[in-house]
Amino acid sequence: MNEKLKKEIEGFQKIWKNGYRTGYSQKRNQRGVEEYIRKNMKGKCCLEIRCGGGQWSKFIYNLNIFDKIYCIDVLSEEHNQFWAYVGEEKKDKIVYVHVKDFSLDFIKENTIDYVFSYDVFCHISYSGQKEYLKSLYKKCRLNSRLFIMYADARKYLSSEPEHTHHVKGYIPNKGKDCKSEEELIEACVDDKDGQPSIGRWYWIGVDNFIDLCFELNYKVLYPDLNIDKTNPITLFAKL
Repeated sequence: MNEKLKKEIEGFQKIWKNGYRTGYSQKRNQRGVEEYIRKNMKGKCCLEIRCGGGQWSKFIYNLNIFDKIYCIDVLSEEHNQFWAYVGEEKKDKIVYVHVKDFSLDFIKENTIDYVFSYDVFCHISYSGQKEYLKSLYKKCRLNSRLFIMYADARKYLSSEPEHTHHVKGYIPNKGKDCKSEEELIEACVDDKDGQPSIGRWYWIGVDNFIDLCFELNYKVLYPDLNIDKTNPITLFAKL
């Protein structure tokens, strides 16, 4: 792994004390996400990327769909207090893995039926996302589904224009000189592989993410499910 991606991963180790869990805001529409995966998740084996404190892990487990659920994070289960929230009894199906890179080398090839990731790819640079998607392709079965949320500055600013200063803050060397929203959006995309900082967002954008899926031989089913009002969620497949 190159030095940039290594620093990117190390940055997560300094944040989210006690394990990150998402708030149930109207714009983020987590209830809508729950309803979608309740109706559409299927298969025997699920991979959740960046499980944090176990909010989604517990929900997915309780759907009683999968025989095995891999819950992975760059932070340890102790740091995230994962089992305290999820429940030790759920070790019958959940396997927690503290990962150090994007390789997923602990998973056998062609074994994953469904990949779920919420609130993590937005923190991973373009090159990091590409490495992850390469690894996922090998681990997923044919006809698997991948549900990935990431960041798009245009959608974010349309939903939360009051947070323009936050967007600028994630691209400090470029954002301050932007005189219009369009310039800011272009700067965000240009910096999709910029230098890591703790908790930063990478505004890779829908078009770039879809192009990446096509490049790596995935089939894009929905460019944006439009469940989350602030961030895109792409549903794609290995077919």
